[in-house]
Amino acid sequence: MSIFISGIPSERVDEVWHECKEYVQMGNNKSKEEMTIDDIYEKLLTADMQLWIVFSKDREIYSVLTTEIVTYPRKTTCRIVTLGGEGLDEWVEDLLNILEEWAKEQGCVAMETCCRKGFTKKLKKYGYEHAYTVLGKELQTLH
Repeated sequence: MSIFISGIPSERVDEVWHECKEYVQMGNNKSKEEMTIDDIYEKLLTADMQLWIVFSKDREIYSVLTTEIVTYPRKTTCRIVTLGGEGLDEWVEDLLNILEEWAKEQGCVAMETCCRKGFTKKLKKYGYEHAYTVLGKELQTLH
């Protein structure tokens, strides 16, 4: 399968958002409502987050993901925030190579993502390791 991976500049997010929105929602469905896709959209417009599209030569979208640069006191990290789509096993290696190179160009020294256990197994063969487990408890309903 021939795939293409493109980062979308913040000033062009509006041009593709209608095609990407459902994939971002898919990637945000397992979150704990820390942010909505509208929040993500706003962060993409201000370049606080980045939008990436995985697509075919016919421009069929396979997946959409979002990233953000996190500056900790001791290091800068590229975090994969959402990932929604299909065919992950067929293009994940290419995607990670592109993301990691881009992250280095941005001054990042590490990659990270919060993900489900199944995704942990998929990423292990690419050098990603389980760093810690996040536990959560809702103290009040957000709605």
